[in-house]
Amino acid sequence: MTPAFQFRQEAFLLTSVSSYILTLALNPKDFQISIIDPVNNLCLWLDEFALPETTSEQEYLAQIQEIVSKHPIAEKTFWKSIRLIVNNQSFTLVPTALFKKEYAARTLSLARGQVTSQETVQHTLHPTWEATNLFAFPTLFSDWILDIYPLEKIQVFHQSDLLLELSSKLKSTGLMIYVEKQAATLVYVNETKLHYCNRFVYRAASDLVYYVLFVMNELKIDAEEIPAWVFGVVTEEDDSYKGLYNHIKNLSLGLPDAVSIPRLPGDSPIFYHVATLLS
Repeated sequence: MTPAFQFRQEAFLLTSVSSYILTLALNPKDFQISIIDPVNNLCLWLDEFALPETTSEQEYLAQIQEIVSKHPIAEKTFWKSIRLIVNNQSFTLVPTALFKKEYAARTLSLARGQVTSQETVQHTLHPTWEATNLFAFPTLFSDWILDIYPLEKIQVFHQSDLLLELSSKLKSTGLMIYVEKQAATLVYVNETKLHYCNRFVYRAASDLVYYVLFVMNELKIDAEEIPAWVFGVVTEEDDSYKGLYNHIKNLSLGLPDAVSIPRLPGDSPIFYHVATLLS
């Protein structure tokens, strides 16, 4: 399968994989493979594969397995670490003081419905926000990743974990809007407190604008005053950006100055791709 988008950095050295982080990002409609140099804060390699629609997790995993098996570097071993990023609606945040690992599945079930026997519940601590993120991960994928990387250090994150980590670098009140293809995540920080984090699916740009404005109204966020940043798969020419810009006075395209991510050259919207968000 040929990547729909690809990038190669000349600094990439196959003999130095032990210094690099391999990231595999699992999204409903696409799959990304990236290599990050954490020392120099660079993205050295990025492939994005568009996936045909599937009707089961088995079919989806079969596509991922085929891509990885034929990829020139994905099955290499002895990386500094391997990060697996899952992107779905099955996540919820709880105060860390109330989090009990033995009740993780029950807690997530209250937020999104019953956790099945085909899922495991992962969790990520976010000390800055005194919160723990719980999310569902298909057992099929757990078994597969352990099978192809049996000796590697593997970290599993939900996409929202990356955005929560980015938002922790904000020094003041602000609204971050991460835009994907037909999905978006909002993170609202009020002074030094996390007030909101949620992901939603949309079909049209007008739906995205409506949802953002609805959330802002419910949270009593002043659209005339709030500093806001929209980033991800979005440009100044997109209807979604234009619609948001018409309503949010202090909206910027890109990330706040205080937030640093692995760099890609150029001004492509892929610059803020999820695979590069966590250095």
